[in-house]
Amino acid sequence: MKHAGLSGKGRRRTVATATAGLGLLNIALAMIKHVPFRFAPLHDVVPHAAVVGSRYVLLTSGLALLASARGLAHGKRHAWCLAVAAALMSLVAHPFKRADLLGTAATGLTIVLLMGTARLFPARSDPARVQQGVRWLVFGELAVFVYGMVGSYMLDAEFVETTTIVRSFENALRLLFILPASAIEPASRHGNWFINSVRVMSLVVLAVASWHLLHPVIQRAGAGRGERQRVRALLDQYATNALAYFHLLDDKHYYFAGDGRAFIGYKLVGSVAVALGEPVGAADACRAVAASFAQFCDLNGWAFCFYQVTEDGAALLREVGLRSVKIGEEAVIPVQTFALTGKHFKGLRNATNRLEREGYTVEQAPRPIDDHTMDELEEVSDAWLAQGGHRERGFTLGAFDRDYLRETMVFVVRSPSGRIEAFANVIPSFRSSEGNFDLMRRRADAVDSAMDFLFVHLIDYFKAQGFTGMNLGLAPLAGIEGTGVVARALRLLYERGERAFNFRGLRDFKDKWRPDWQPRYLVYRSDLQLPQIALAVARAGERAGSSSWSVRGWLGHKLRPRLQPASSPR
Repeated sequence: MKHAGLSGKGRRRTVATATAGLGLLNIALAMIKHVPFRFAPLHDVVPHAAVVGSRYVLLTSGLALLASARGLAHGKRHAWCLAVAAALMSLVAHPFKRADLLGTAATGLTIVLLMGTARLFPARSDPARVQQGVRWLVFGELAVFVYGMVGSYMLDAEFVETTTIVRSFENALRLLFILPASAIEPASRHGNWFINSVRVMSLVVLAVASWHLLHPVIQRAGAGRGERQRVRALLDQYATNALAYFHLLDDKHYYFAGDGRAFIGYKLVGSVAVALGEPVGAADACRAVAASFAQFCDLNGWAFCFYQVTEDGAALLREVGLRSVKIGEEAVIPVQTFALTGKHFKGLRNATNRLEREGYTVEQAPRPIDDHTMDELEEVSDAWLAQGGHRERGFTLGAFDRDYLRETMVFVVRSPSGRIEAFANVIPSFRSSEGNFDLMRRRADAVDSAMDFLFVHLIDYFKAQGFTGMNLGLAPLAGIEGTGVVARALRLLYERGERAFNFRGLRDFKDKWRPDWQPRYLVYRSDLQLPQIALAVARAGERAGSSSWSVRGWLGHKLRPRLQPASSPR
């Protein structure tokens, strides 16, 4: 089943292209004195003043048509209204510009196209931005009108004819709507500059107002406690993805299926809704909520994607007409068969045995964690953050927070002196057969093998709990397949970006644990949206108030596996 919005997207682009074409034609014809195609009987009877006035109207309508084109491509209702109004202005102006047949015919066809496709433009604009746009339009144009009226009266010496208050009012009104002034003919360069300045200011106000009026919906309110309780219940019943627990982070919004049996957790980044993994819930409800979510995003003027989707999730989303591209592989250690035997694990086995002989231990912090232990954990976390390249992130990661850690199970590495050297927190797996953890941090001066020591004990813990695997997180761009342009570009980045991003090194570090590799996907609608989506995914992990992000920072941190040599979380 294909989402209905997919079939209309091409038609919206056609309308947007036609509208932009008419806008360019209007601007061009406004600058041409002698049009190539005109109706001769009317050509000679149109007054010169009407011809000059029509040029200004065409210029204004042309700019408005161009401004509306992008909104039309995204299905914006306000963009459609602006385009219709501008096209009607154009339809009036062309006959007065010496009966321009080319412009009149092009305008008529565009109006028919706009009216015939009105239902394809349901997308709302952000209510707060609409109010700002209206204020800009009203108060901005009022300010321009006052400026034009006072200026034309005070600069009387700069014009050919003497002006009066009434004439100044009339001229300011005509200048405001970019019409030719009736009696304000400049006698100097200063006077000419003033007339042009009023018209430019009027166009600027219109442009800024249009930008606000066509702005996508901004989701401001966070999820409420009731919504999180509904999400938690669905996670308990259906969640099998290793990212499931991160749906409960404060940066998520939720979109529920009509019957409430499935949901999508997402974060709005600019005008892109980045969903965390695939929908969670009953299979039939997941398909329905995916199609409904696409319509919801269309209505709000958003692009959307599903990030770090499993193979089964990608297959489900493709059923509703979406596309997928592999973005890497997750490593999962088969804990039930894992053993530190053989030549491959010799170094790890020796390091673990040495730390045990020296008196290092791994223990579970008491629950609830007491303040003294929490202070020491924070000290470890602060030391880790102080190391180069580390900072708190979100979306697919938690951050150090006392309440958050008290909700999870924390394992610590203690030195012979009793000092906490490193820690990791285990998060709920819900219905997954894989054990999962989030933060994994250590002191800068901790023994080098402290994290491996902790890691081995986590494997033993998950094995004892009956899990079949332990998830190590994503190895970005690993195992990219396919012959398409996107797949080839990702493979090239993986092969040529080793020096900057250490993709192979990250995969090799995970691979030393002999894990099973599971593909992960980015699911989206159109290849044309990929650049916008990639930037949104890059920004999704940035926490409010964090330092600026970069593509290298994203690939080095956002998609970084949760374990790295020595110290880093995923």
